Amino acid sequence: MGAKQIDTIVFDLGRVLIHWDPYGYMVEHFDEEVAKVLTEKVFSIEEWNLMDKGEISEAQFRKMVEERYPEYGEYIRHMKSAVLSLLKPIEENAKLLPVLKKMGYRLLVLSNFSYKAFEHVYNTFEFFKYFDGMVISSHVKKIKPNEDIFYELMERYGVVPMHSLFIDDRKDNIETASRLGFSVIHLTDYRVLKEELEKVLGHPVE
Repeated sequence: MGAKQIDTIVFDLGRVLIHWDPYGYMVEHFDEEVAKVLTEKVFSIEEWNLMDKGEISEAQFRKMVEERYPEYGEYIRHMKSAVLSLLKPIEENAKLLPVLKKMGYRLLVLSNFSYKAFEHVYNTFEFFKYFDGMVISSHVKKIKPNEDIFYELMERYGVVPMHSLFIDDRKDNIETASRLGFSVIHLTDYRVLKEELEKVLGHPVE
């Protein structure tokens, strides 16, 4: 695949550069049944996507789920306070960014992220300084895996899919990128990013 002469690398954020495991946190702090219920009824509902898309605010989302599931109100309120603390850099992957930048690759972000949570990570994590541009779902009112957010990235930054690599942890997002002509890394284990990059790029990343 290195023969495709990749010049642009497009990163998802969650589970690629930023830790995101609310279920693991909830299992540690609540009982497993509560963790399962909240994963299903809070973190996996369509309204979560609407929040990521910027169509409803974080406050509207929390109010809605508290009203919908009052019996879990204390847990929902707990997670409201805890959720930003769960967003931490995946240090070994973030350290690859300046290396890739020095090697001459253009680095971009394409990520589904709610407005408030993105504001938090952007103002907190230094690795964002290595990126040449970003398209965030809540800012453009478009969301992966829909093609329109990929076209937004392509038009805004002149991205040519056949010369670009897209990295994401979700299969549906990878399928869209692949269909549009991107080289892809489906990163199901964040610990192997360096190895996967070297396979696709055809040279060491160091």
